[in-house]
Amino acid sequence: MNTTKVMLAHSLLLFVLDYADASYLRLTEDQLNKLERLQNLAIRFMFGLRKYDHVSEFLQKLKWFPVRRRRDLHVLSFLYCVLFNPKTPPYLKEKFNVVGTASDLRSSRMLTLSMQFHKTKFYKLSFAVQAIELWNVLPTNIRQAKSLNMFKNTVKALSLALAFILRNKTTGFYFFSIYSLI
Repeated sequence: MNTTKVMLAHSLLLFVLDYADASYLRLTEDQLNKLERLQNLAIRFMFGLRKYDHVSEFLQKLKWFPVRRRRDLHVLSFLYCVLFNPKTPPYLKEKFNVVGTASDLRSSRMLTLSMQFHKTKFYKLSFAVQAIELWNVLPTNIRQAKSLNMFKNTVKALSLALAFILRNKTTGFYFFSIYSLI
C-alpha cells in the first residue's frame, strides 16, 4: 500500500463523500451505488487492484466503511452532538425527546428516543426519523458515552466487529448492518 495514494484518497475523495452526507438521506439506491463505486475505485487505485477484484478485505484493512454505513455513523455523531451539546439550538433539540422524562424511569436512563407518528414516506426519510431509528438500536452503554470521541470510537469499534462477524458468516460476501445483530 502506497501511503501517498492513501493520503490522496483521504484528502480528495473521502472529503467529498463525507461532506454533508448526513443531510442527504433521500438519495436513491442508484445514487448510493455510484458513490460506492467511486469509493471502490479509490481502493483499487490505492492497492493496485484490477477492475473486478473484490475490495472488501481492503475496506477492512483501511478501517473504512461502505458509503451507507459512513453516512449512518455521521448521522449518529451529529445526533449525539444535538442531544448532549448545551449550545445546540433549541429548534434542533426539540425534535428529539427521550422516552420517560422522569429521572427514575428506566427508559430515560437508557436514553431511548421517542418516535413521532408519521404516515408519509417523505417524512420517514427525514433526518429526525432516520437518526432516531439508528440511535435506538445502539446498545445503551454506547448511548451513554461521556464524550463525542468516546461515542465515535465505540460506534466504530462495534461496526467493525459486526462487519467482520457478518463477513465471516456469509463466507466471503461483505455484508454489514448495525441493526442485524443488536
